[in-house]
Amino acid sequence: MRALNKKLMTLACATCLTVGIGAVAYADTVDLGYGLYGNTSPTVKAVEVMRVPTDAKLRNNEQSQIISVANKAAVDAVNTSLKLQAPVQVDPMKGDVLDGFSVYQLQGTDKQGHHVGQLVVVDYSKNAIDQVLGMSKTVVEKGADVKSGPKNPSTSKPVALYSKELAQEKLQKLKGNTIEGAKLAKDLKMINDKLPAQIMDAFDKMLATEKNLSPKSKEELRSYVDFMVKQVSLDATHVGYKPVQTRYGTAVTGDLRGSLKYDGFRNTGSLIGYAVPTDKGVSLQLLMSDDSSHDYWANELNHIYQTQSLKGGK
Repeated sequence: MRALNKKLMTLACATCLTVGIGAVAYADTVDLGYGLYGNTSPTVKAVEVMRVPTDAKLRNNEQSQIISVANKAAVDAVNTSLKLQAPVQVDPMKGDVLDGFSVYQLQGTDKQGHHVGQLVVVDYSKNAIDQVLGMSKTVVEKGADVKSGPKNPSTSKPVALYSKELAQEKLQKLKGNTIEGAKLAKDLKMINDKLPAQIMDAFDKMLATEKNLSPKSKEELRSYVDFMVKQVSLDATHVGYKPVQTRYGTAVTGDLRGSLKYDGFRNTGSLIGYAVPTDKGVSLQLLMSDDSSHDYWANELNHIYQTQSLKGGK
């Protein structure tokens, strides 16, 4: 009888221990690139949808193929955009734009209910950032040449290449800004008034390069797109950004709360972003969710980044 009681007691203790361990919530880890990792709150579950590490040595064959295709598409998209939109001729983008990226679905629950968010991490290479800085310098100088004539080459300043230290120094001097209320409504009206024409202008330029459609098909397609874009408008209740201090160093964070309206339907959303400078590039993290979950995910990101506000520059 004593032996039976001892076995029952052992079984009961083992059961309690198993249940207790199963009830403990563990934080999940998300890869932010360039050796940066974030840990969610114990109550938030992170499910990896896709990941391509920034360290090429950690990639498998499939991940290597994915980043190769993504970089080719990114370079083609940038160069196409430059041809269509750049006010002056600039050198085309070359090399890798992306060092890596990842996508996670985040889920958590509080007294307000269940919250779902999509965390997208994009790691932009130093190579791409340096080229963009060079393009910006070219646009400014060539634009000035049109107005005042060519400059003396000896007076042209060299491009300040990207570095983590320089990026953080500029962010520390950045003055935050928040737009709401009447000011935001006024800005949105200007955007919505110009939006259809801007979309159609870009569409017409792309359509002009299309060689597989007949003139009639192009006209029909243009008419359809023109009708669609006139039904679309943007709305927002809050837009803001500010420099912050995080566990990864100085960064900038911003958020947008608004909606996309189409033909009477409204789809609300929230976008919270962080840009973190590193030695090898910039890690951009975007968390998208329904607007009703904005505060929940803002608090969660503050936990992950250990965010502290900075006053910024004047």
